[in-house]
Amino acid sequence: MNLISFPSPHGGAHRPNPAVSSTNTGSSLLRHPEYIHPALWRGSSLAQAQRPVVSTGYQQLNRELPGGGWPLGTLIEIAPSQPGIGEVALLGPALSQLATQQRIAFVHPPYVPCIQSWNNWHLNARQLLWVQPETAGDALWACEQILRHHACAALLCWVSGVHPAGLRRLHLAARQGEILFVLWRPHESLRQSSAAPLRLGLNPCEQGLKISIIKRQGPTCEQPVFIAISPDTPFSRNTAHATLDRHPHDNAQPRHAFSPVV
Repeated sequence: MNLISFPSPHGGAHRPNPAVSSTNTGSSLLRHPEYIHPALWRGSSLAQAQRPVVSTGYQQLNRELPGGGWPLGTLIEIAPSQPGIGEVALLGPALSQLATQQRIAFVHPPYVPCIQSWNNWHLNARQLLWVQPETAGDALWACEQILRHHACAALLCWVSGVHPAGLRRLHLAARQGEILFVLWRPHESLRQSSAAPLRLGLNPCEQGLKISIIKRQGPTCEQPVFIAISPDTPFSRNTAHATLDRHPHDNAQPRHAFSPVV
């Protein structure tokens, strides 16, 4: 806090009372802890964005997230109550903003990605990188390499049973860049602790999703956020489900529009 000295009537500068200055400064720091360090915030308000953000595309959700969007360069956990409720479509607006920069990586998705859905979202399918490791451990290793080498604009990974130490490692790797990193986890994982600064639970509702913000840098979010994902938006709920309607066959091979993994 800068203290301004005013001329005294007797000439010379007026020197502020050190005790008063100290009291005022301490009071200001209590009201604005971000003056001490930008990573500090009052529990009654959302933290200031420490990283760049990308808009979610939904104003009601932006208002509940620190910085007003999906944070880049951090671990985001999203836990749908079941697959195929529109969880990927939720990221559609953000991905459409990022896809013009670099590729979007899918690591260990439980279903075969549908190119037509991405075309309907005005995304170039050739920007998609589909990585299908044999084990969860390999999937986490692939994620870490993508994060450390800044190879993509966005990284979406589906994995369960991650050890807390593994989550911390992924979060630290994510902080080295500005990738939109989303880890899809089982809904029951929300009962466990996690290093992720942002954690969301998803449940289906009429024409969209009910989003519960389980963890964020700010006060507890008491009420869920409702997002409409319907055919009257560029992100059709029906076409979004096409990516999750069927399991891959044993002999399924990536389509030519997806970049090979080398």
